Amino acid sequence: MNLQHNFPRSGRLGVTPALILVGILMVAGGYFLFTDTNRLTNFRSEPEPELDRVPRVEAVASSHELATEAGLKILEEGGTAADAAVAVAAVLSVVEPWFSSILGGGTWALYYDAPSDTITSVDGVGKTGSKATVADYAARAGTPGMHQANVPGAFAGWMKWLDEYGNLDLGDVLAPAIEIAREGYPVSRAMAGWLSSQSDVTMARPESARIYAPNGSLLKEDDTVYQHDMADTFEELVRAYDNARDGGRSEAIEAVLAYYYEGPVAEAIVDFSDQHNGYLTLEDFAGHRADLREPIHIDYNEEIRVYQNPPNSQGITMLLALNNLKNFDFSGLSADDPDAIHAQAEAIKLAFADRHYHVGDPARVDVPVQGLLSEAHRERQSVRIDMDRAMEWPIQDGYEPLPNDLSNTTTFHIVDGAGSAAAVTTSLGAQFFVVGDTGIHINHRMRFLSTDASSPNQVAAGFKVRHTSNPYMAFKNGEPYILGGNTGADTQSQAQVQQFLNIVEFGLTAQEAVARPRFISTAWPSTVYSYRVQNVLQVEEGFPASTLSSLRARGHNIEVGNGTWGDANMIVIHDGGLNADVGTDPRNAASLGEKKLYTDDGVESVKSTDS
Repeated sequence: MNLQHNFPRSGRLGVTPALILVGILMVAGGYFLFTDTNRLTNFRSEPEPELDRVPRVEAVASSHELATEAGLKILEEGGTAADAAVAVAAVLSVVEPWFSSILGGGTWALYYDAPSDTITSVDGVGKTGSKATVADYAARAGTPGMHQANVPGAFAGWMKWLDEYGNLDLGDVLAPAIEIAREGYPVSRAMAGWLSSQSDVTMARPESARIYAPNGSLLKEDDTVYQHDMADTFEELVRAYDNARDGGRSEAIEAVLAYYYEGPVAEAIVDFSDQHNGYLTLEDFAGHRADLREPIHIDYNEEIRVYQNPPNSQGITMLLALNNLKNFDFSGLSADDPDAIHAQAEAIKLAFADRHYHVGDPARVDVPVQGLLSEAHRERQSVRIDMDRAMEWPIQDGYEPLPNDLSNTTTFHIVDGAGSAAAVTTSLGAQFFVVGDTGIHINHRMRFLSTDASSPNQVAAGFKVRHTSNPYMAFKNGEPYILGGNTGADTQSQAQVQQFLNIVEFGLTAQEAVARPRFISTAWPSTVYSYRVQNVLQVEEGFPASTLSSLRARGHNIEVGNGTWGDANMIVIHDGGLNADVGTDPRNAASLGEKKLYTDDGVESVKSTDS
């Protein structure tokens, strides 16, 4: 069956890649410089006349065509990147419900707001249920179930964006998702594969089987799947919003948050949790709201500043790896060069060792962000990289405190013409676990908490998991430059480092950067239960035999073809916002990119498949 949802388009730029990361970028003609306060100031010697500051390029990149089309539709209706992001996330909840859920998952996201010249990070992660204990969870950590769910924080995060940065009403941004959920959509190859791999547990859950095996057997590729219950829940939330809209947009958003976290949605989730021996209570939901946080960053060189999400996100891991590589000379090397791969692998190992020893929920443990990103720590870690020998776990903690130091997933990007930007990774955890008749697919993020008493990420009621979601933004000479993200737990930061360097050091296009073979280290305890250490460097097919031979000679335990590579997409902005380079992951059959360029001759549309 070839079912399509076609939304009307205007003459704007759209990118349609498929992934599990979410990012949005809007670029105008201005030249900006970030200060340490994350506020932008115009450094142009002669300000450009306001009439010249018109949209030049607009883009949406996601892991599914229908989600990308929804984002474009919202932009055409006058929505901001924030509005479009909520629409994309909602549609992905419908068409890729095992990867992410606006209603049942968690989110970290970066937003560059052009009108205020600021960049912020939204913490859309919920807390561990108050019934959780280390002893009880340790006994059940290896089994699926409602005990794996924490409070879904994503919805609060998306509502925070709508309130702070959006223009449209909730019904407008949820309309595409509701339509697709009601009318149905074809099962993708990826969905069919995941259903097959989780057939036993999905069939054993009546609420899930009703959706994914309506006739007694699991749906297959190109069959039609419907999400009627999810559509009902979306519409209930829209009614709560509309009933309060006369009081103002912010009041309506607060009303819908109350409906979710203090009303019928929370009650339904907690009732289901009680029936299935979970940890969640109504008190855990009550009052939950998302916060805007200050991003963390490093200056990779004199031109490029890289922004990441702060802990409890693991985003600092990517910055630590790049910091360790700042003084490495990549000139004259290709992306396949064994020296380049070895240096990256070792820098990544040290970064993940820092994560293992120091990163958790800052409300529970002191995370020494300033010290970890300091020049002193960078120097100590960099000299530990031996170009002739690979490190293996255990890797000693290399951090020395500063004086007074207090110490499965979806990604997408959007660029609109207003000059604002966002990068988002939102995650559910790769399962088809439906809560009663709500249609909500619930997360199983508890698997990412440790049962080790020495871990900064130990299970603790009322505190947050160290969340693997960590999309990034890079600015060059003060202008938006790269939006990027890769899915896959511990794969995320590693692959993002590689893709960033593919652009910055090796001169590849965005498409080449995300398509290149990846290498993934496992030389630390995995973030997911059972926290296994493999001390293996997993590499995709495609690396030269001579490169692999050189890496083995340095002590790397190489496994070819076996690994979690994730999906990636990327938008690279050029020419002061006049053009954009879009990369979408060929590993995902649903991936597609499209951009529209404003030129003197009209509007030009280019797809990633044309490159």
